[in-house]
Amino acid sequence: MMEKGRVKSIERIESEDSGSENNEELGEISINETSDSRLPALDLNWLIGCGVITAIAAFLRFYLLALKPLHHDEGVNGHFLTKLFRDGVYQYDPSNYHGPDLYYISLAFSKIFGLNTWSIRSSVAIFGLLTVILVFFLRRYIGKIGSLAAGLFLALSPGMVFISRYFIHEILFVFFSLSFVVTILYFIEKRKAGYFATAWMTLLLMVCFLPPALSFAATFGKQNIYLLWGLRIFVLIIEAGLVFYVVRMLLAWEGGRPIYLMLASASLIFLFATKETAFITVGTMLIACVSVKIWEKITGSDSYINHKFTILALAQGVVLIGAAVAANKYFTEIKEFGRWFYAAFTGEGVPNQVFIFYSIILLGIISVITYFLFFILTRNEKNTSANGHGSEFIEPNWRKFREGLGSGADFALIIVAAATVFIYVGVLFFSSFFTYPDGVRGFFEAYVVWTKTGSKDHTQNGWIAYVRWLLQIESPLIFLSLIGTLIALVKAEHRFAMFTGLWAYGLFLAYTIIPYKTPWLALSFTLPMCIIAGYGINELVRSNEIIQKVFAVFLTAISVFILSYQTYDQNFLRYDNDRMPYVYAHTERGFLDLIGEINRYAEKSGQGKNASIEIVSPDYWSMPWYLNDYPKANFHGQFVDANTSEMIVASKAQLSELAPRYAAHYKYAGTYPLRPGVKLYLLVRKDLADSNALDIYQISNVE
Repeated sequence: MMEKGRVKSIERIESEDSGSENNEELGEISINETSDSRLPALDLNWLIGCGVITAIAAFLRFYLLALKPLHHDEGVNGHFLTKLFRDGVYQYDPSNYHGPDLYYISLAFSKIFGLNTWSIRSSVAIFGLLTVILVFFLRRYIGKIGSLAAGLFLALSPGMVFISRYFIHEILFVFFSLSFVVTILYFIEKRKAGYFATAWMTLLLMVCFLPPALSFAATFGKQNIYLLWGLRIFVLIIEAGLVFYVVRMLLAWEGGRPIYLMLASASLIFLFATKETAFITVGTMLIACVSVKIWEKITGSDSYINHKFTILALAQGVVLIGAAVAANKYFTEIKEFGRWFYAAFTGEGVPNQVFIFYSIILLGIISVITYFLFFILTRNEKNTSANGHGSEFIEPNWRKFREGLGSGADFALIIVAAATVFIYVGVLFFSSFFTYPDGVRGFFEAYVVWTKTGSKDHTQNGWIAYVRWLLQIESPLIFLSLIGTLIALVKAEHRFAMFTGLWAYGLFLAYTIIPYKTPWLALSFTLPMCIIAGYGINELVRSNEIIQKVFAVFLTAISVFILSYQTYDQNFLRYDNDRMPYVYAHTERGFLDLIGEINRYAEKSGQGKNASIEIVSPDYWSMPWYLNDYPKANFHGQFVDANTSEMIVASKAQLSELAPRYAAHYKYAGTYPLRPGVKLYLLVRKDLADSNALDIYQISNVE
């Protein structure tokens, strides 16, 4: 009977929430957030916690940002950015590369900070930081402690930090995934647009209005630089005025609530403009929503409510028996996996990190104990909504979403507005700001290409690749997200929590099934794992049982220790070691020595940046980025005749033909690593070479 009361209590709270005016601003989420009178109007402790976590995230993402050399994928992205920066040309190619938004976002940073490694990586790192900040806006959906814990896990996640320091698309993808979810939630629950939402809407409108404004100035300004800049400034002032009035009209429309739906629409198209895998994320989210609805129907039935503990105990018993049978059947494979896991921390060629290995084992044991304690104790614990804690949460649902759309003319207007944003922004970016119409067709062609790419395993790690990688470097997120998901499903009280757990493990399952695997794809489900992990900690801390609070503290402390150390190890020590999970065919740090020698010889020659460099090695990415200031750096990728160029860069694989071709005019200056298995030779013209340089014939003697 207590369980029936729980359901009625939840329904009553939802009814009260849906009928009340919620004028809380997005930028003021800590003010008057709950009806719990025990909470202060301004939660300074929570705000301080947010500030500390944000500072940690910023430090880890921006400190020594240019430390590791660019990965070859970063080099390719840098090549496109350089062309866009210098020539104003970018054309989306669905057969080879991901979406266009990375290049245009990075272009803005490059125009401000210059075309350099720090600038392009900071354009990604800022989105890694914003992702952490955006999690704090989920306070009313995963709890005060939950939002802080989730933010901390995101801030410390080795993968999130590592890829935030990479000039590739993945972090933008993660940010827009979360932005889409948050804006949808706020559209459902809000009645008034907050400061942050208004600012983002203003920025979006400025970007949308910018191309025609600049085209107008270019058409009439032409070659007159003073007239051109005068028209640009004039047009920007007019544009700012138009944006101001448009935003005012939107804010007057139901207090600006439609802004959230328009931002959700923009986030969705930016998700597709980042990577083709957007359809997997969106599809998984939809399935998660349906699954939550089904689970609520099941858990809301009288038969389930009256026999909840027995049903769940039997279900978990069946799972444990099935796991035991599977373990017996695959005992050899599991034993081999255990050997690999131990060797990952203590094996030959790796630093002895046995303390991390045993910390992970301890964390796993405590996690199992914590969950079973929760399951046993929750049988006698009153539901959170009944004991006063449940008011901390808002429970979104389809009915509230539909009500937010309005009816009649309002319904038509809001749908048209959201659709217009989606289509216009998509066309804007894929057409390269209306300069390349074929890019729009490429948006659709990309999915034909991706279905072929996704059928190949590029890492040769098999179907358990993500299990291996996450256990080795993100194990706390696996354990804590499992606890959080199970707690959400067992309680069946918090829809967003159930959705997030299913979102996380739905994506994990989807990417496990797909043969194509790269480490950075894991970030798509690492994000919701961090969020549901924070929810799990929140629920344990809010428990009436002191032992659950104690275990929650232990879990958090051990997890923070493991994540902190592994983030330091991954990002500042072994950032180019291919035994680390996120280091995927990465450029080795010794490559920067080659760039340093090229720069030195260029200065020695008296030619400086005009020195001629013939790159005949078929493997050279990311060298074009580091030599983009050398107009006479020629990337042939094959042998060419050369006898006057200052330098030649060749591959070790070409050794047998180097001496016959170049020994008459060049000397060997050194061997440098590019990436695992690829070595490069620097050949310098004889009159320029140092006295200790060797004849090319002698290379084999020093190898």
